[in-house]
Amino acid sequence: MTGLIRWIKGYVRIKVWGYSPERFMNLCTNAGILLWDIAGFEQYYEMNISVTDFFSIRKIVRKTKTRVAVLKRYGLPFLMKDAKKRSIFIAGLTGCILFLIVMSRFLWAIDFEGNEQITEDMLMRFLRQEGITYGVSLSKIEFERLEENLRETFDQITWTSFRTDGTKLTVSIRENDLPDKKLQKTEAKTWKYGADLSAVKTGTVCQILTRSGVPMVKAGDIVEKGSVLVSGQIPVYNDDGTVKEWQYCVSDADIFLEYEQEIQIDQKLYYEYKNYTGREKTSSFLVIGGKKLILRLKKPDFVKYDEVTESERLRLFSGIDLPVFIGKTTAREYLPVEAVYDENSALKLLEKEFSKIVEGLKQKGVQIIQKDVKIIRKTDRMRLTGVLTLVQEAVVLTPTRPAEVPHISGDGEQ
Repeated sequence: MTGLIRWIKGYVRIKVWGYSPERFMNLCTNAGILLWDIAGFEQYYEMNISVTDFFSIRKIVRKTKTRVAVLKRYGLPFLMKDAKKRSIFIAGLTGCILFLIVMSRFLWAIDFEGNEQITEDMLMRFLRQEGITYGVSLSKIEFERLEENLRETFDQITWTSFRTDGTKLTVSIRENDLPDKKLQKTEAKTWKYGADLSAVKTGTVCQILTRSGVPMVKAGDIVEKGSVLVSGQIPVYNDDGTVKEWQYCVSDADIFLEYEQEIQIDQKLYYEYKNYTGREKTSSFLVIGGKKLILRLKKPDFVKYDEVTESERLRLFSGIDLPVFIGKTTAREYLPVEAVYDENSALKLLEKEFSKIVEGLKQKGVQIIQKDVKIIRKTDRMRLTGVLTLVQEAVVLTPTRPAEVPHISGDGEQ
């Protein structure tokens, strides 16, 4: 902080020599004149002194019979003086700052998190249909509408979130998974008319235990995806049995649904693997906006090759993403080699893929109560097909619609 203050006020680096430089420094100290970064040489000294103090040392210089010369100038006063002579530079700097301020109000980067089954190309296509492209104003992005439309477009998405960080839009999703209960309840408390518990799967209710809200189903009922299982609308009746008023709450219940999920995994018997020769050629490129400029081209003359592209987005101040990428493309030559799996190897690969699916379901808290699968041998492949019977607490909180009058048909407990 002290150095910053000195720079703002301005200071100079001086050379002191003559009859008694040491006495010069002592008199400056007695007069309250600050000297710092003092360096001694054989016949002279160098030191820093503020601009204000520099103009007050004339009497001390005459008294000590020393001589003083300015070696360098530092600080804002000298910078501003030089800047007056460089009007073009100042205009350019001002224009650059204004450009950055304006550019920071637009979208220049899009990132996706949590997508596995849905590719980034599919998500980018959805955003383009919604009018979200590079260069769109950040103020025009309607987060709630985008989140709702994204869930309606892709059935496997059960939760999504849009957020901006500088000039970057981050889209976070969850596929075939349920949002955290605590987060749901915290969000639902802000809803005006409470919250219902709705099904996220089509299946059979195998267990329901209601703590708050009005149960709309009972164990054994078949429900459709999106149907309300527990309503956040609680009727208050008159003595004659008519509804006097409605009260609202955030529904809370343990509801487990039983449903079936079809599964099919193919394993090709004939395959081709790549035998890389070690020959490579690399090209550099620059992308500005949507236009790609080749900086250094080395066109591969390989018959078969893979291309590996590495790129990096340019950023300013770690928060402003620019629509500029720089990177390189490496072509790696390979020779294709045909091969065939024997039946045992193909079966092991099928079982490995099936085990991944089962393990993934268990990690999501899904209970597998029955596996009805079989393996079929075809001409060019082995196929595992069948149906899994699953049990899951497949419900989600949704805003209650006060205009709807619930029809109570369940006791809410098994």
